[in-house]
Amino acid sequence: MSYLRATLFMFFIHAIFAGIGFAIYGTQGAIIGTGIALLFHVVIFWKADKLVLRIHKAHEVDENHPSPMVRAFVKECRELSISAGMICPRLFIMDAHQPNAFAVGRDALHASIAVTNGLLMTLNRVETRAVIAHELAHVRRGDSLSMGIASAVSGLINNLTWIIFKPIGLQKISSRFVSRTIALIFASKAREHAADKEGAKICGKPLDLASALEKIERNTVSLLNPIAEKNPATAHIYVVDPLHASKRTHRSSHPATEKRIARLRRQAETLTPQSIAKSESHY
Repeated sequence: MSYLRATLFMFFIHAIFAGIGFAIYGTQGAIIGTGIALLFHVVIFWKADKLVLRIHKAHEVDENHPSPMVRAFVKECRELSISAGMICPRLFIMDAHQPNAFAVGRDALHASIAVTNGLLMTLNRVETRAVIAHELAHVRRGDSLSMGIASAVSGLINNLTWIIFKPIGLQKISSRFVSRTIALIFASKAREHAADKEGAKICGKPLDLASALEKIERNTVSLLNPIAEKNPATAHIYVVDPLHASKRTHRSSHPATEKRIARLRRQAETLTPQSIAKSESHY
């Protein structure tokens, strides 16, 4: 479904370019618009993850990072990736007090996981591992492609609307409209539930993910994420909605955290002692 949604969205963008070209120059304009759209698609497909990471000012880390906390994060991600039979994504850190994380990338071979400093400082080791597993589940399911495309397109369109509407003082209104529209198109509560379920299987501890979600939710309500507030269309890629509580509505990009926690607790009840012991044997 994520790949289909991304494809339909790119066709929609294609139609807009071709339609604008046709309205201005007729058939020749439609051809030119189609060419521009194809170039746009190529750039977005190959560069969406880099654009999103740049927007969030994320910097790549590895096992040689001076911080023991970051080195532990890298180690956990690599071990979980091996356990899940996946190639470990590139890993990034964002400078933000709010604990949160997201995954982007066109496929499992070109995926990236970014977490905030706040997440590493707020969660304990097993909770951090559970969040990593949730993001790995997004990568394995193909969610990271559509999530990255939506965020990159939103960022580019927001910049264009800001330039166009700034002279008449409507730049903020137009930016919010674009962000909310794109976020609604790509938001999927079912996607988050599925990633929770699969992530819990990857780490073997549904209750660890439930505990992590509870802590993240509590902190996202009280701590602002300035970059997410400025780019609300990227909210749907985070593990928990990063926007301030006053900006959340019934159309939130995420299902209620309470419901996610309840599902994870029910999932934990179905696990046998043998399956739990098997997951622990990987570490």
